[in-house]
Amino acid sequence: MWVAVLLALLALEFRASGVQRANDVFIDEVTYADLAGQIAGGHTPSILGKPFFLHPPGSYALNALVMRLCGLEGHPLDLALQLRWVNTVLGTVTVVVCFLVVRRLVGTGPAALAGIVLASDPFVLRMDGRLMMEPPAGLAVLSGWLLVLLLLNRKWRAARLWLEICAGLVFGLAIVTKDMTVVFTVVPLLLGVFWRNTVPPLTAMRVIAAAMVPYAIYLGWITANGLLPQFVDQKSVGVLRMAGAVQMTGFNSVAGVSLTDRLMDMVGRFGTSYVLLGLSIVAGAIAAFSPLADRRVIGLFSLLTGLVGIYSVFFGAAEEQFGYCVVLAALVSTPVAVMMVVDWLPRLRWTAVTASALMVVLSLALGIQARSVVDDGLVSARDWMNTELPVSSKVGLTSVTGEFALLPHEGWEVLPSLQSLRDGGAQYVLTQGRQLGEGYGFAAPELLDWLKNNARPVFTFTGPTSGDTVVWQLDRTKLDAAVAGGLTLPPISGGYR
Repeated sequence: MWVAVLLALLALEFRASGVQRANDVFIDEVTYADLAGQIAGGHTPSILGKPFFLHPPGSYALNALVMRLCGLEGHPLDLALQLRWVNTVLGTVTVVVCFLVVRRLVGTGPAALAGIVLASDPFVLRMDGRLMMEPPAGLAVLSGWLLVLLLLNRKWRAARLWLEICAGLVFGLAIVTKDMTVVFTVVPLLLGVFWRNTVPPLTAMRVIAAAMVPYAIYLGWITANGLLPQFVDQKSVGVLRMAGAVQMTGFNSVAGVSLTDRLMDMVGRFGTSYVLLGLSIVAGAIAAFSPLADRRVIGLFSLLTGLVGIYSVFFGAAEEQFGYCVVLAALVSTPVAVMMVVDWLPRLRWTAVTASALMVVLSLALGIQARSVVDDGLVSARDWMNTELPVSSKVGLTSVTGEFALLPHEGWEVLPSLQSLRDGGAQYVLTQGRQLGEGYGFAAPELLDWLKNNARPVFTFTGPTSGDTVVWQLDRTKLDAAVAGGLTLPPISGGYR
């Protein structure tokens, strides 16, 4: 047990360090904080006045409870920064659960190594360091599999039935937090029924039945309030997005950006994470052929999770958060696969030991790097503008993150084109270089080039997430001349002029 305690302390240290400064604010964080605030106030979660059903409310409800208990309130941006501590705690618990899963499968030594890697993995740290749905969903997924492992080899008794019910309910919490986790929970169980008798049919039936309970309660509430048509409409779009038939967000929605170039740019920050993402399918496939049922079922979990990740990259909505559960799956299946390979080929034992040690050292190094960096460009820009600019200043915002994170604010509004900046009387404009340069903002990438040649930067923050976050002071003469000459640089999204 002392190993689990040490791992928890290591994980907490990594996650608590720089919790509010190591990651620039992500648009989803502000949205989720706002939704949690609505639930805390007793309202149906909505965006722009319409009920929000794209994702289920599990994580929002959890954060709403924390807000009520701790008396948190304020602007969604400030709430998001405070609520990051929730995922700090949940991520720490996930490391301990990962250790327990791997220890049950292959022993304490490999489990300790897997726990160290998860505690320091830079990609997982970024998710745990933001107000995202993935940490609570991932914890529920991994906890449910731990309960499945505890019950698989038990003889039929009342204790096994209770474990089945508990495993199902925990899987249900994952699904009601992020419904795509049904692929990481229910689907592997079903596949296990047919794959070498890994999961007894009645066990799978009882676990899955229990897993449906939380979502059934959620659907019952929706139906009782007459919101089922809106739910169906939004979920239909969500399914199409996940399948890649509709590209609204994620890497595949942005034209002209090379996946290879993006990966090469990020390998210095997430190199070990990329290794784990790649191992999930290979390790899962190997573990699925184990003679032991508990190892096989974890192999199926890892294999299916990895396949979903690969599909999302090449065809679906390739949002980086999809990789969270893939990393978790890889970390519980890879030790199993390595042990099996070493049993088959004993001469590879020292190779496996060396590779494991190298993975731990690199993960720790990248984890320290990830938590040491200061990357709070948007918050720093907001604080600077509030302090240094006259109260009456007119500031144009150019990105969706800026819109959700900084508004409402007197004198600030979304003005993502030269024409809107002129017509809105803007004196300053805020840009985030990476988002605009890669087509994720409202403004066209060409606006950055125009500002570099025709405006004066009065505040600049450079960070790994957003590149250069800059507040530009506009030259009204040059702005007026550009628009009068027909150069308007219309926005590429958002419905703005």
